[in-house]
Amino acid sequence: MASSLLNIGRFSSFKKVQHVGRSGMKNSLPLMFCTKVDQPKTPTRKPKVSKVSPLPPEPVDFSTYKNLQHHHYNIYTFADLDVEMAKYRLPQPSSGRPSPRH
Repeated sequence: MASSLLNIGRFSSFKKVQHVGRSGMKNSLPLMFCTKVDQPKTPTRKPKVSKVSPLPPEPVDFSTYKNLQHHHYNIYTFADLDVEMAKYRLPQPSSGRPSPRH
């Protein structure tokens, strides 16, 4: 059972370590596990950003408000419009059978 586990997964690297240890190549053992590449770091150049002056804010004219009914709303406005639009609604589709809740 243990021999089959050495061939797969994380134990395969352990098997390679045992093999290298037996063959007498102990000096190359640290090189096998080296994952970092030794390359000199080159300074990266930052892209040049041209400074653009921000646009001046647009003038806002608060004297003319486009929604004229805004000040006529009250707490019943939605209910009033709902009742007014009820005559234009289509009936709900049904299968023709009575509902099980009735």
